Amino acid sequence: MDTMKGYMGRILRVNVTTGKVSLEPLKDDLVKQFIGGRGIGAKLLYDELTPGVDPLSPLNKLVFTTGPLACTVAQSCSRWMVTTKSPLTGGMFRSTAGGGFGAEVKSAGYDVLIVEGKAEKPVYILIQDDRVEIRDAQDLMGMLTHEVTSTLCRKLNDDRMKVAAIGPSGEKLVRFAAIVDGRRTAARGGVGAVMGSKNIKAIAVRGSKRVDVADPDRLKAITRRQAETVCKEPKFAGFKHLGTATAVGFCHELGIYPVKNYRDGVLENVEGRLTGEKVSELFIKDAYCNRCHIHCGNILKVKSGPYAGDEVEGPEYETLYSFGGEVSNTSLEMIIEANRICDDYGVDTITAGCTIGFAMELYEKGILTRDELGGLDLTWGNHEVIIKLLKKIVRREGIGDLLAEGTRIAAQKIGKGAEKCAMHVKGLELPGYDSRGLKASGLNLATAALGASHCVGQSSQEIMGPGIATRFAVEGKGEMCKFNQDRVALYETGIFCIFPMALNLVAVKELKDMLCAATGIEEFNDEEYLRRAGERIWNIERCFNVREGFGRKDDYLPSRLLTEPLERGPIKGHVVEMDQLLDDYYQARGWDRATGYPKREKLESLGLKAVADELARLNRLG
Repeated sequence: MDTMKGYMGRILRVNVTTGKVSLEPLKDDLVKQFIGGRGIGAKLLYDELTPGVDPLSPLNKLVFTTGPLACTVAQSCSRWMVTTKSPLTGGMFRSTAGGGFGAEVKSAGYDVLIVEGKAEKPVYILIQDDRVEIRDAQDLMGMLTHEVTSTLCRKLNDDRMKVAAIGPSGEKLVRFAAIVDGRRTAARGGVGAVMGSKNIKAIAVRGSKRVDVADPDRLKAITRRQAETVCKEPKFAGFKHLGTATAVGFCHELGIYPVKNYRDGVLENVEGRLTGEKVSELFIKDAYCNRCHIHCGNILKVKSGPYAGDEVEGPEYETLYSFGGEVSNTSLEMIIEANRICDDYGVDTITAGCTIGFAMELYEKGILTRDELGGLDLTWGNHEVIIKLLKKIVRREGIGDLLAEGTRIAAQKIGKGAEKCAMHVKGLELPGYDSRGLKASGLNLATAALGASHCVGQSSQEIMGPGIATRFAVEGKGEMCKFNQDRVALYETGIFCIFPMALNLVAVKELKDMLCAATGIEEFNDEEYLRRAGERIWNIERCFNVREGFGRKDDYLPSRLLTEPLERGPIKGHVVEMDQLLDDYYQARGWDRATGYPKREKLESLGLKAVADELARLNRLG
């Protein structure tokens, strides 16, 4: 392409070891095969990272990406993504956020920002269009995430500066530390720990460039139709006001809201305590991501009690699970306090809450003693102690230093059967959906390259669609899972938010039309071509992990979900038939059933012959 449309056409590379800043062209073949966002991030990390690299070493990289629809009139797709090797899982990871940082990177003139090396002393990266500097950040160390942003905006005399920062937890290499962009967070997988390992406290960006699109009038017309569809959708009304917080009552009613570290399916008194009615009582105002008319976020403020005055954006459903049912707590006010601490210190709320639930079970079983916990009485639902333990974790103090490693590593160090209580896949803690009642969703959690991430292929048909009647069935779930995983991978090239997609507000045809209007690339006018791009992305992520030693042995949910049915609730008596589900899934994927490795013919059909050749040399080709 002589002149790129929808893209800025440039990759910015910053090496904080050498101080070198360089520009590279965004190549046409990379764009056509991987489109943007998640696709380009996965391909670049695969190509640039040597197998076996320690995720917290200078050799790991952070690949920040935007998409071809960012900074255009298109709605719900000015998100940003960071791809790296996870210190929590040891595999490829992508974490995404909806704040203004990504759009600002693109406005500064870059589709991709690659950060590599390790600074000798704490630094922050300043990007102002073509001006890129690595500056001293010693005075920012120890600051909470919102303090970093306000300080840099004041120091740089620019309130519109967009900042992606880590908190004290990222500095201390908590393995589930996040990167925070205003009120939005790239939370899972420990991306903030990778940033901290490089001695980078923040990246501040301000851009002034415009994005040229191929057909601006067509893109505007599509966006208008998109807005009309959203406004007419009945499911959207409740979602717009309270976002995912509305899901607690629904999921509890289905029996898929996990309680007490996945050992129960009923949380007593949940109605009126953690459901939409209670959330509405503390509602202050709506919040929204950059260039999105859905406004699904919300600001809540505690009005009375020990946490009075606390104000956060959220909590979303996953936090209402991880600091709610997971730890057998029904104090919404405590969950808001936990949410605030996690945002300020910069950690993932899912892993943080699940790690505390894991510790609670160990305490109940006598595997962890009160003395080992620093005198904490870690009984279920003890919300004051939960907050005390959370503060120890985010600061790596006492027992918190061990739990800051995440449940898998902590369980390995504790021993005494603790591994059976660690609810994770590939090292990433489970989200708030009990797979014993959602088989395709469980299969997604088991097979995702990221580990137990619901955001890369949640089977919404099981939850909201006609498939709900057969959610306990095993047959056909492999194909359903593959379809959803490939579909999400495609949308995340945009980078499109998964919520409009999950609510069926934007079909592949609309995405195709938007990509064509923005880029003018002829290949993007073919829906089947785009679907294949989604499958290509999923396969290269898989190949990265296979190259690191992952295979079928790692595609299993925790044994509790496979062998221990719940004794009460709507999913009472059910377990996950993992082997049958995996056989079905590998067949649908065209991967080897015994090893879980992709086959050569599959990779070559997706244009990944060089990847197949590399895996063959490693004897890891199906």
